[in-house]
Amino acid sequence: MQTVLTLVYHFRTRCGGWVPLLLIGGLLLLASCGTPAPANPEGPAANRPPQVITPTPPPTPTARPVGGNLTLGVADDVPILRPWQPDNRTAELISTLMYPGLMRLDPQLRPQPDLALNWTPTADSQALTVTLRSELTWHDGQPLTADDVRFTVERLRALPFTSTALLADLRYISAVTVVDDTTLVLSLTERFSPLIAYLAVPILPAHLLQDKDLSTFNFWDLPIGAGPFQLERRIPGQSVILSRYARYYRGAPLLTRVAFVVSPDTATTANALKDGTLLMAELDWQQSRAFAPDAAFQTGAYIENGFYFLGFNLREERPFADVRVRRALALALDIPRLVEASTDGQGVIPGSSAVPGSWADLTPPRSVPPDLVTARGLLAEAGWELPAGATIRQRDGVPFLARLYVRGDDPRRVALAQRIAESAAAIGLQITVEPADFNTSFVARYAPPYDFDLLLGSWLNGAGSPAMGDFRYYDPDDFDLFHSSQINQSELDTRITRNVVGFRDVAYDQHAERARQTFDLNERTIAQREAQQRIAEQLPYLFLWADRLPVVVSAKVQVQDDTLNLNTPMYFANIERWFVADAAP
Repeated sequence: MQTVLTLVYHFRTRCGGWVPLLLIGGLLLLASCGTPAPANPEGPAANRPPQVITPTPPPTPTARPVGGNLTLGVADDVPILRPWQPDNRTAELISTLMYPGLMRLDPQLRPQPDLALNWTPTADSQALTVTLRSELTWHDGQPLTADDVRFTVERLRALPFTSTALLADLRYISAVTVVDDTTLVLSLTERFSPLIAYLAVPILPAHLLQDKDLSTFNFWDLPIGAGPFQLERRIPGQSVILSRYARYYRGAPLLTRVAFVVSPDTATTANALKDGTLLMAELDWQQSRAFAPDAAFQTGAYIENGFYFLGFNLREERPFADVRVRRALALALDIPRLVEASTDGQGVIPGSSAVPGSWADLTPPRSVPPDLVTARGLLAEAGWELPAGATIRQRDGVPFLARLYVRGDDPRRVALAQRIAESAAAIGLQITVEPADFNTSFVARYAPPYDFDLLLGSWLNGAGSPAMGDFRYYDPDDFDLFHSSQINQSELDTRITRNVVGFRDVAYDQHAERARQTFDLNERTIAQREAQQRIAEQLPYLFLWADRLPVVVSAKVQVQDDTLNLNTPMYFANIERWFVADAAP
């Protein structure tokens, strides 16, 4: 946070001069008077005529900016509002402004207390004691208490848990015990550190929803939250207008309203930004380029909660089961150049499954330049020799042939897959690209019998909705992707698992287990880093890219005593201090 230093006014003091009164970080400080005045040489005050003192008017505080109205263009409408389950980015943003949780994620996606004042685990981490802030209220003026938290957790845990990761993982809470209006205890089935991020789940008003079926209820019918903004008006298919909530616990927002204007066409949205009809929007990659650099706009881009990868089938008898072969292919690829060419600069190369720029972004992306000599040496060491006059390596008379499956309806992926195959040919590996129909062929590679050698795939890491990579509950836990327990053990094992490459590594398993069993963020960071490093060494995946999602905001939109951070999905973290600079009184 920047410290704002402003000369507000002068205040006459006994020092006999004018001393500047400074506003620093919201605190009024009186500057030092300096050396005391010398004693009066004319004798005691009784011998001098009385002075006439003009009363000094009381100090005037820094003027509160006129907030104005923020108009935000969004691609999607929200016909059904379920605050805990955003089906698109619009729903996620609206829910964030209307429905706070016990926790919230900061710009680095670190969990921080929100409605909770603090939380404390027991010595065995089998329970969490949560203390709420005092004097919390709903938008209808009713008090928000620990009973609302208990209601929310119990009702959401009762919903079908197969629909989202959030609902499944809330079942790590075995019981909610209300101690008093501001204190509750969450008993856990086992230690599970991602739960802290999941406590950002929106708290729901028990006094209004006792007789409602949350699995079918549309919250537009009773839109009462406790966030900085409340519903003023909604026109289905066109707009949602929120107005500031004066009793919000962090202070009444400066903005008068936030209007979400549905604008599916990105060209129309871009034009509306340019003519000032809209003040903010998330744009597609191509449209965003027209706004930078431009002094009239502030631009940024956050990284999506998901990534594209090249997955190696590590099962026995598959050509990439040997780590030396995986490393050889990695050394043949100039991944930055390939990603740049395939994504037109939109892609950012991650070093792990964690969102780049988040607190868990602990492993840098591969920076080793292509090294064909070393790659060829690794292949020879693994027994793959290149016969005289041949272009394809062989082992025991069997040529190296591999199939790379890719979605046929995604030109970026197909282009990158072809470039990977071309690079592999330079070290004697023949990779055949198999563009596959997503529904009939490609999805089948993610399930037994896992019929692929290479898979150019992607994951979304959204916990609130299976339809998008939402951020509200972001946690970097990749246990499901790489832990050996997440491999189907036989044809009789009908679990839906995500360790599709069949990665087994004792060291990773230990680090990942430790990371998800500690509530101490420092300890977890250490374990998370060690788990990521093990993935980087063993290469079950080559992490290819994650897309940057551009955000454009008019330069008129400013933040009192803070900055506008558009390089995080949590750019609304300080929304209560946003204002429009030229707003009319």
